[in-house]
Amino acid sequence: MGREKYVYINNYNKLGTIALSKEIFETIVHIVTDNVMNHQTKKNDKKRISLNSPSKVSIRNGQVIIEVNVNVAKGENVSELCSLLQQEIATTLTAQTDLVPFKINIKVDNVK
Repeated sequence: MGREKYVYINNYNKLGTIALSKEIFETIVHIVTDNVMNHQTKKNDKKRISLNSPSKVSIRNGQVIIEVNVNVAKGENVSELCSLLQQEIATTLTAQTDLVPFKINIKVDNVK
């Protein structure tokens, strides 16, 4: 079984099929993690949460699976922050990619 590079939305806006690449989802995760989650929330110019490595996106049977490895700032509520990140990514994906099914897994690699 080959790895899928695109997820397809059939009959998009009644105009035809649209294909969304894995890179779209990687970019969304990066923007949400780096910008949205840290906007006006820095403590002493330290990010609350950051990507430890680029997100890993795979597409299986039309579902987008996103693996996000993060570092969390010391003193932050890890569970709460990861849940918030997961919600922000889900909200942004829903708004930007319309009816694409997805699964988001957050893994904390480090607390610094």
